[in-house]
Amino acid sequence: MEHTLQEDLIGKYLSGGLNAGEEGELMAWVEASAQNREVFEEMVQLWSLSETSPETEFLVNLPKAWAALDSRIDLGETTLVAEPAVSTAKPALQVHPQAKVRSLNWAWSAAAAVALLAVAAWWVFMRDTTPETLAFSTPDNQSRSITLPDQSQIKLNENSTLSYTYDGETRKVVLSGEAFFDVEKDPKHPFVIETGEVQTRVVGTSFNIRAYPDEAKVKVSVKTGRVEVQKRKEALQKEALPLVLSPGNSAIYESDSETLEKAQDVATEDVDSWQQGTIVFPFGTALAEVIPAVEKFYNVQINADEAILDKTMAGARFSRSMKIQDALNIITESVSGKLTVEGDVFVISRGDQ
Repeated sequence: MEHTLQEDLIGKYLSGGLNAGEEGELMAWVEASAQNREVFEEMVQLWSLSETSPETEFLVNLPKAWAALDSRIDLGETTLVAEPAVSTAKPALQVHPQAKVRSLNWAWSAAAAVALLAVAAWWVFMRDTTPETLAFSTPDNQSRSITLPDQSQIKLNENSTLSYTYDGETRKVVLSGEAFFDVEKDPKHPFVIETGEVQTRVVGTSFNIRAYPDEAKVKVSVKTGRVEVQKRKEALQKEALPLVLSPGNSAIYESDSETLEKAQDVATEDVDSWQQGTIVFPFGTALAEVIPAVEKFYNVQINADEAILDKTMAGARFSRSMKIQDALNIITESVSGKLTVEGDVFVISRGDQ
């Protein structure tokens, strides 16, 4: 089966294998038309459904369906029934074709009909047992405001995707990218956000999550209320207690080391500073965290000497109105480095070179 370039790019996007150039190409295609965006969001929905499919195994009894079909072809009956191999309370799916027309390749027609019935029965089963999924996405340099059915408010930052499902008990979000959440309080129905290997659980509060796949980390910062953060596998196996974050607290999960720890506190007014077109780095922020954030904020490429990535900044605040050269001068001086430009790439190296 051949795939279009867009399908390949969407597949790589969902699996986290898209580079910056490919992501720009994909988002340009998504924004080219309403139809393109609809196709993209439908594929995001299907990806989310694959992670939230019901645990009940659904099998169509193909031998029984084949025998029934064969006898009906011979007898000239017009009603076909596909029966699930598991017991359900739902009525069997019925298909009423036109009167039988015999052909030399009736066996192939029968096989196709059985396959069609199997797919149709599976679709009905999934439709009735899978919660509705809402999917959203944003391109480069564009954010999006979202109101969920429970009236929770979300602001989705650029180059991000988000899906939402509600199964009657838990309000679940899957996020790739960055978003600020203002969750409607509902103690009976927890609100859970999954970002890679990290799970964030709340009842009603406001907080920010940054989880871009290329940054290899997840950062959760709380503005109001209380948030519980832990590794997804620990949440499933109940191996450890979650980190509990209060207003101003942050936690960072490092994908490389698979560690989740409390991070430096941040002023509550800066938790969602990106919504005001500002990016803030508190005192002690490592250069390794600063560079990818500045690259996205200004849409530029920055290379840095690995020897200085662990150096920390004295604290900085940048707005989109500030020139990138001025912002990088501040960053470079803060880590005692040297800034050069090679074509379209900014390079930060050790100051003693």
